[in-house]
Amino acid sequence: MITLKLARGDNYESVPLRLPATPGEVDEVFAALDAASRYAGEVQIIGVDSGVPSLAKHLKGAGLTDPDAFDKLNRLAEQIDGMDERQRDIFSGALDAESGGSLDDVLRVSDSLEAYTFVPNVRSDEELGRYVVVAGQLHGDRRFPEEAWPYLDFAKIGAEYFAGHGGAYTVSGYVMRREDGQQQVQESKPIFELYLLHGQIRYRLDLPAEELQLDMTKRSLGIEDFAQAAIYQTRCEMEPLAGLLPMDCVSVESANELARTIREMPDGDLLKYLAVLSVEPPADFPGALRLALELDDYERITEGSYEYGQSVLRRIGADEELISVIDGYMDFEQFGEDSMKEDGVRQTEFGLVRRLSSPFDGQTPLQQVF
Repeated sequence: MITLKLARGDNYESVPLRLPATPGEVDEVFAALDAASRYAGEVQIIGVDSGVPSLAKHLKGAGLTDPDAFDKLNRLAEQIDGMDERQRDIFSGALDAESGGSLDDVLRVSDSLEAYTFVPNVRSDEELGRYVVVAGQLHGDRRFPEEAWPYLDFAKIGAEYFAGHGGAYTVSGYVMRREDGQQQVQESKPIFELYLLHGQIRYRLDLPAEELQLDMTKRSLGIEDFAQAAIYQTRCEMEPLAGLLPMDCVSVESANELARTIREMPDGDLLKYLAVLSVEPPADFPGALRLALELDDYERITEGSYEYGQSVLRRIGADEELISVIDGYMDFEQFGEDSMKEDGVRQTEFGLVRRLSSPFDGQTPLQQVF
């Protein structure tokens, strides 16, 4: 649902209109505006309340002289009602990236969300640079070898990537237009290569694989169940993931499930998974799969101690007005540092991470972060 604040001319007295709205409801609002204002003038949008953070600035000030304006606004409201949280984040960033100046531009973006990609929790050049380096390793880009990471200027890498690709930072993450063929290239590369042996027959299986491919593999090996074949080699070419995954107790089924889970992860969750593997090294491959399936129990922290302190207050019920009132009277920086230690936030080369259900066992000093 969208709620508009409408006003006539330069009059500051506004009347709300909830969308979608019927023609009768629109007429009632216009009658209320006529009664509230002695000034003639065009009816304009002076405020917008919706679940899309950037929508207000793209609609605010827009005139409504177009006879189809309210039909278009109703359509936009219905589209937003049908979006999940991730789609709204993409929509918000795409609006800023495209810098549209009309209602038609806003609708054009809302109709083409599939043309954009979203990296959650990447809100700055430095975070974007770190994502570019790690995601590049995962997808076979060898420009930034892992041993060089301590010496990289992530902010510069991110700024150059942003300059070349555009997009927009939002409160939830980074949104950019999807490159042609980007998804197809990434999905063409296997996550794991399993080398199987049954009798004298050897077979390489790339994962993730669909059921048809799995059935063909069984027929080629002459087996009915993968337990009948031996896995004599398991390869993961995706650094740094390969260095964090134990290859003990691998089965075709578990490897395929993990490969599918990784493939379906939003890009930002890859960084979170790497951070979790760094803090809680699994003893075997099933343990690595369990961590991937329980990734929602972890949070990757992208804010500094000052912002973290404010986030903790929001978590316990403080609203923005209260936080604004106590700003200047409270040391958010120190409160954030203390809260990070209490929450068991751990530092990794992939960023800060914490476990939501219970703090990590033991502590890693965070002084280098602050």
